Amino acid sequence: MQTRVETKSRKRVRVAAGDIFAVPLDAEQQSFGYIRAYQDVDVGILPVISKARILSIAQIPTVGSVLDVFLFQDALKTGRWPRIGNLPFSDESSSWAPARKQVAASRPEVRMVVFRGHFIAADKFGQYDELPLFQKFDEEDVIREMLQRADEFLVIDS
Repeated sequence: MQTRVETKSRKRVRVAAGDIFAVPLDAEQQSFGYIRAYQDVDVGILPVISKARILSIAQIPTVGSVLDVFLFQDALKTGRWPRIGNLPFSDESSSWAPARKQVAASRPEVRMVVFRGHFIAADKFGQYDELPLFQKFDEEDVIREMLQRADEFLVIDS
């Protein structure tokens, strides 16, 4: 006889520019990092960690990111990383992640810039070398990056 396992179905979350999400940094959920969504699938990692609780949107001390990355957003859309609110960007252009250079190991001669969801040839864009690196992160990469930088982050205890 088969038994049916009840699973709580979660409504898919629609991610909007300015949404702030809490990122559980350990299995026991004793500390949380924070990210802010840009347009498209990019997020900014915020330099804040809270202990023992998730901060409210009003308690987020900064929306300035320490790193902007492309994120596979399954944890956001399924609700595993809770959305705590939205802090809108000041204008439409700031709601996009800054331009970043794409470095392809297989074809280093191809110099592309990722800007507002598009790949643009570096010679057409007009910049390349001084731009930060375009990085694709999954959930574990975000958590690892936050933990590696934790000493540089503001830590808020309960």
